[in-house]
Amino acid sequence: MTGFNLNKVKRHFTELLSTRFTMREANQLMRILLEDLFGIDLKQELLYPELRIDELQHATLEEAVNKLLKGMPIQYVTGIARFDDLVLHVDESVLIPRPETEGLVNHALKGFPHDRPLRVWDVGTGSGCVAIAVAKRLPQAKVLAFDIDEHALNTARHNAALNQVDVELVRDDVLAPTSEQWHHPVDLVISNPPYVREQERSTMEPTVLDFEPHIALFVPDDDPLRFYRQILQLALPQLTPTGAVWFEINEAMGEEMLQLCQSMDLQGNLYVDFAGKTRFCCVNFS
Repeated sequence: MTGFNLNKVKRHFTELLSTRFTMREANQLMRILLEDLFGIDLKQELLYPELRIDELQHATLEEAVNKLLKGMPIQYVTGIARFDDLVLHVDESVLIPRPETEGLVNHALKGFPHDRPLRVWDVGTGSGCVAIAVAKRLPQAKVLAFDIDEHALNTARHNAALNQVDVELVRDDVLAPTSEQWHHPVDLVISNPPYVREQERSTMEPTVLDFEPHIALFVPDDDPLRFYRQILQLALPQLTPTGAVWFEINEAMGEEMLQLCQSMDLQGNLYVDFAGKTRFCCVNFS
């Protein structure tokens, strides 16, 4: 019989992973690797205890485990991330979609009718996770996804096709905008812009610092709200009377966000995420 017994292979690589992770984490990682790389789910393992993998699969699994042992996030290892019931492709050109950002989408879409042709901006789309989730939930909406990075836009384009939604992708620098798309009425703006201050680098996990794109993470210590200010300046002239701007924010910058809103004669409200951290800000006309 050719190939490698999956149970033996799984035990071997789980033991290797347990040198860096807890045994529970090692088992979870192996489960994700088998399912995302080879489509082998737990049910198949239980039904077919003598299941085997070939040499190429073994080599692929070995390479994946070595990447995990070096600290690479599992989503970059498999190229797959899950977000709001979506399956997305990710690589190191885009941030890994996070559960907190799912909360941003959930908050932003409350109260918006699903059967009306709304116009929505996702500013700084990255993998496209927010834009695609909105397009899935609001099939009548026209969703525009902005990003400065062409590679990120290609990733978002691939993910939109993968999830069978129509999203208009726009390459532009929000800090120096040139696209005419900023000059049309908009009902909802959602953004998870860079918000980690440079001074916070030392508190971040190496898996984030070493692998995720810094352009999507960091802002200067002397102007940490630069993206929020600019997005509001772009959105406000176009925002419909019942429209809103929703941001994911740095948990340490809630009061500063409210002060920014007040300085622009806007109403800002803060909301917490599932962990009770101040993570979202809704901005609309006072």
